[in-house]
Amino acid sequence: MINDLRFVVADFETTGHSYASGGRIMQAAFVAIEKGIITEQYDTYLNPNAPIPPFIQELTGIDEETVKDAPPFSAKASLFNEWMDASVFVAHNVTFDLTFLNSEFAAAGYPSFEGLVIDTVELSKIVLPTSDSYKLGDLSEQFQLNHGQPHRADSDAYATAQLFLQLMERLEQLPLVTIEQLAKLAVGLKSDIHVLLTRIAVQKKKRIETLPAEWTVYRGLALRKKERPVKRKADKSISFPEEVEARWALLAGVPGMERRPGQMEMMKAVQKSLESSVHTVIEAGTGTGKSLAYLLPSVYKSRQSGKPVIISTYTVLLQHQLLERELKKMQTMLPFDVKAAVLKGKRHYLDLSRFVRALRERETNYDRTIAKMQILVWLLETMTGDGDELNLSSGGLLLWGEVCQADDYMNKAKQAWRAHDFFGYAKEVATNADIIVTNHSFLIADMKAERPLLPNNGHVIVDEAHQFEKAARERLGKELSLSQLKFLLGKMGTPDEKRLLYQIMRIEKKHLSVPSSVELTKRMSSVLVEAEEWFALIGAFFGQKTKWMAQSKRQLAIDEEKRQTAEWQQIEWGAERIYKDLSLFTEELSKKIAPIEQIRGQMPARDELFVDDTATLIERCRQWNECLFELVFRPDDREVVWMEGDVRSLLNTLTMRTQPVHAGVLISNYLLERKHVVFTSATLTVEDSFQFFAHEIGLSAFSYDEYVFKSPFNYADHCRIVIPNDVPEVKDVDSLAYAAAVANYIIAAAEAAGGRMLVLFTSFDILKKTYDYIRETELLADYAIIAQSITNGSVTRLTKNFRQYDKSILLGTGAFWEGIDIPGEDLSVLFIVRLPFAPPDDPFVAAKSKQLKEEGKNPFSAYSLPQAVIRFRQGFGRLIRTQSDRGIAVVFDRRIVSSRYGKSFLQSIPGVAAVEEDIAGTMELIEKWLPNEK
Repeated sequence: MINDLRFVVADFETTGHSYASGGRIMQAAFVAIEKGIITEQYDTYLNPNAPIPPFIQELTGIDEETVKDAPPFSAKASLFNEWMDASVFVAHNVTFDLTFLNSEFAAAGYPSFEGLVIDTVELSKIVLPTSDSYKLGDLSEQFQLNHGQPHRADSDAYATAQLFLQLMERLEQLPLVTIEQLAKLAVGLKSDIHVLLTRIAVQKKKRIETLPAEWTVYRGLALRKKERPVKRKADKSISFPEEVEARWALLAGVPGMERRPGQMEMMKAVQKSLESSVHTVIEAGTGTGKSLAYLLPSVYKSRQSGKPVIISTYTVLLQHQLLERELKKMQTMLPFDVKAAVLKGKRHYLDLSRFVRALRERETNYDRTIAKMQILVWLLETMTGDGDELNLSSGGLLLWGEVCQADDYMNKAKQAWRAHDFFGYAKEVATNADIIVTNHSFLIADMKAERPLLPNNGHVIVDEAHQFEKAARERLGKELSLSQLKFLLGKMGTPDEKRLLYQIMRIEKKHLSVPSSVELTKRMSSVLVEAEEWFALIGAFFGQKTKWMAQSKRQLAIDEEKRQTAEWQQIEWGAERIYKDLSLFTEELSKKIAPIEQIRGQMPARDELFVDDTATLIERCRQWNECLFELVFRPDDREVVWMEGDVRSLLNTLTMRTQPVHAGVLISNYLLERKHVVFTSATLTVEDSFQFFAHEIGLSAFSYDEYVFKSPFNYADHCRIVIPNDVPEVKDVDSLAYAAAVANYIIAAAEAAGGRMLVLFTSFDILKKTYDYIRETELLADYAIIAQSITNGSVTRLTKNFRQYDKSILLGTGAFWEGIDIPGEDLSVLFIVRLPFAPPDDPFVAAKSKQLKEEGKNPFSAYSLPQAVIRFRQGFGRLIRTQSDRGIAVVFDRRIVSSRYGKSFLQSIPGVAAVEEDIAGTMELIEKWLPNEK
């Protein structure tokens, strides 16, 4: 530990988020660290002479009674000043605490603290690049720190001090080469971390460094060594247990494992499918344990054949959950080892040659600086080089776009790193694995690739299969935006900017002749002018055609009728000009690098990378142009074309998109005809039939087996559905009145259920109006109201926040209908605001309806209804996640009882009693049904 500095770790609880808006310190805590140990602690309440808002009281447990007899800050300012003297100020989010401290010092007539500061949030990001969260509570949990009372200054300051010591210990263990690289970058940070790194480097240079066995240094970069995979061979002696008792014996050794008949039956069905190679569809209700039910037979099949079985999930997050949770569990129960590999698209993996180049460039951007430092530390931890392991900011993700695997060129720079190449390693591990875990998007891209990476005639298990058709549409579709083109041409830059054009001119000057780029920059400028004018033109067209839509995020289908208008003629003329100018630009750029390509052998590796980046850029510009031509001039009859954008920032968000109307044809041709597939999900049937799913996925043309394994949960005894009879019909009132009716129920139910409520919307507009109404009433001031796209954070982060507060309400749409897992008392009441029909004016739905009409089918019964029923089942599935859960679902949409199709939704949740009640009856039912829950 650095012994010549005294560190003072501080934390303040305040009455608001900023001093300028009236916030004041109401509790202060200090912890001193000298020579690597905590030497002293001090904390005190302070009278802020300001009201403490209810939410702050709920969060901290500090109310006005607690602080009424406490001294004011001015009475303690002298003591605090002594604490800070000749010390390094350390805090978790140091800017917040330092701003409050210095503001209070100024008000008390004391000088500001001007010494060194260390932010443990910033330090944590660097030292712990793969942590899910950098909140103090989450990091305390990760390190099992003594943090008994979060959001109390004494507990927070002590936890931060412990965290700081842990981070310093990890920092000092890093090799000297990494410390020196970090120190160079650290001058661009917001806190004085460079002081720590410089001192650590000086200490390390005083002794001979011995690297741990798992690390190596190659070309000035410290890396973790890779474990080379052992080649798998077929083992005919391994056979899957036929008897139920033998299968149960495998699972019985895992702690907490329950015997589930559906799981045993599903194992048998998957095993039969793998042996017969007959396509199979399996619906396995929540709680069946489907992951293990398909993994166990898959591993046995792989070990017997010596060939991997592919498991595909919907998202990258689910990929990792499967690998880290289920496959680890399975490893403990089998008499042989299991080799699993994750395989993703190339851009998920770090390209070391590109990263080294980025490291040598002078950095002025804060987010990129942090990201480079994170990657340097991560390289000592990762064997995969998979960027999804990192917790990068949005700015860091832009850097990742420059340093990830981007092309197939094997230039000198890449060749030099071949032995450490992460994508090559991922392919090698996958080839020798029993199970390859991938995601739907990668599987779909690979099935159409010229050189597929996945085994051609193998077995595939598609989990979360209800999302596969949607994933196929999105992956097989194309999109066109001004931001894409600006990004590409921005990478090129002008001769004055040290980007690609500057580098190409430098290479030209070095090897060929004095370069001229006048014509090229003129072409590039012309493309940008034409593109901005064209997008302004289509923006006006879009705005005019969608002005009747209330929401800011809008969509507009480009059908044949719109293509016949005079306005569209103008759009075509503008597109012709862009197409011509971009073609001339790529032609000019190709001419420029052609002679350079001829002398590759004379170039250093770094320059080869710049040439290859330019070749990649040319290809992407051509692809953009091809997409423009296809979307504007030659749309495919089998695809839907539409525009979408946010009218609040239209030029930046306007995008043209295309997707196949029936992705099942492509899935059939490229996947089902080439591989054996088992599709499984908790929700695949509509009215006990797989017909809708099979048609959408292209499976109808094949012979396939089908199975339904019911959920082991007793929904009849554990769940109730209420349909309010005093909420207006959706069609009878405007969105504001409907949102108010919904909000009143939420407010009333909050007290009855003690919070812990999830509210599912189909429209962000209604969600926002409901949220605003709840906030304006101030009746739930002591509740945490967490709202998607209003409260910052991802779906995972918002769900985690929801579970952390005792009194919380989560408002969500889109992704919250499925995939989130909130078991036990954390979720007691589910509100479904509208039945989840896709809007009829959604471009895809409109195109699908048109196609179905042409086939002589009813679009509503053939597509809209079954799709909505499956989504409804997914949403309802959030409520009961374990055997002991109890809950109430409140469905506001009265179409569930007033329409002829409503029974399709109620019948999809078998055995659950549905009752109609007014607001008083609903609250009474909640109170009776959820006794003593909160």
